[in-house]
Amino acid sequence: MQSFRISAVSRAPGPASLRFDEAEVPEPPPGQARIRVEAAGVSYGDLLFQRGVVPGGPKPPFTPGCDITGVVEATGAGVTGVRPGQRVTALVVSGGYSSVLNVAAERLVPVPDGLDPVPVASVALNYFIAHQMLHRIAKVGAGHRILVHGASGGVGLAFLQLAGEIGGVQAWGTCSPGNLDLVRSAGATPIDYRNGDFTKVIRAAGGGLHAAFDHIGGTHFWRSYGLLRRGGHLVAYGQNAVLRNGRPNMLVGAVGFLGGIAAPKLVPDGRRTVFYNAWLLEKEQPSAYREDLTRVLALLAAGKISARSVTVLPLRQAPEAFRSLEAGATGKLVLSCTGE
Repeated sequence: MQSFRISAVSRAPGPASLRFDEAEVPEPPPGQARIRVEAAGVSYGDLLFQRGVVPGGPKPPFTPGCDITGVVEATGAGVTGVRPGQRVTALVVSGGYSSVLNVAAERLVPVPDGLDPVPVASVALNYFIAHQMLHRIAKVGAGHRILVHGASGGVGLAFLQLAGEIGGVQAWGTCSPGNLDLVRSAGATPIDYRNGDFTKVIRAAGGGLHAAFDHIGGTHFWRSYGLLRRGGHLVAYGQNAVLRNGRPNMLVGAVGFLGGIAAPKLVPDGRRTVFYNAWLLEKEQPSAYREDLTRVLALLAAGKISARSVTVLPLRQAPEAFRSLEAGATGKLVLSCTGE
């Protein structure tokens, strides 16, 4: 069967690095299912993978996309738990920007009845990773104080909405001046990162954070770490500062990891640093993937979470989606993969 897909053919910036093409998809082998992909989420991580700034990331040519939502078309031998005609979602290392894809059946999580593919794709990755960092890494509970960087972004709002589900969590969130009200409406105290210093704001409020969630990287990690109480967690989950104005700076990444994550581990002050990696966590806790993605879908079905300002683009326009990411687009971008 033919699949339309987007291939990242180089590390270079610009639309020429992404190519729309076709590939033959074989019959699903044992243990896998063929999925007719309806929607695929677009994340900043996809852009970082394409630009080659994520250590251990896929090398060109590859198909970006870390989540898919679609319908099972066929199953290979030995597959149980999913059936043809069933809508499912899955998190994958790559390959999401495709119209047809074979996926290991163990990664497929059934979508609750009544949920359309676009809303599922808009929350699957962002809310899954936020849920794991809140509950499995930092173990945030009622009465805790947290700081969320980029609080108006897709993952940032996921943190705030999921913290609201915990209840009794005091949250601060950094954002641009135009998003102060948005962050406030999500239940957090907004901090204008362009005109203020988040460290001064938190210290003026008493400091002592139980957790700080930071995807900026570089020296930013150390500043977040300094606000933690004893037993608190700095949870890093990216280094967006490595890519600025379209240019990668791997030195920023090295400074962030060595100075902000590794070095504090040498100081026995009771505070902890973790660089979150969903795949490593899954190896340590094999049941976590299915449990947490199922929980996210249940919250979506109950109307308790929702992505902000979802924009749907056809698969062919993946280069436009990447341009929007580099320009600092707000809201969630989703690719419709059902047509050419």
